[in-house]
Amino acid sequence: MKVKFEDFKNEIEKIYDRFSVKRYDEDQVVMIGLTLQNRRANDIDIFIDEDISAFRITTDDDGDRLFNVEIGFDVDSLDILSSVLDLTKKYMQEEK
Repeated sequence: MKVKFEDFKNEIEKIYDRFSVKRYDEDQVVMIGLTLQNRRANDIDIFIDEDISAFRITTDDDGDRLFNVEIGFDVDSLDILSSVLDLTKKYMQEEK
């Protein structure tokens, strides 16, 4: 099943109504919370409440895509984490 970015974004935002997804079109420095952070072209942030980075899909120096979990989860939120992981895996496999 091929997952395009817009489909990925829509499905992530359905998982939890406080999620929002942003993909960066070019390398840039962005303000996230109270810090400036570097983002490369095609990096993706999944935010909670539009300013707390919960997950990131990044590109390392070798061009490999990496998934980062930026926050902790309590036991009641593990279903949300599982859903995000499943969808992210499908999306990242299609990007290869």
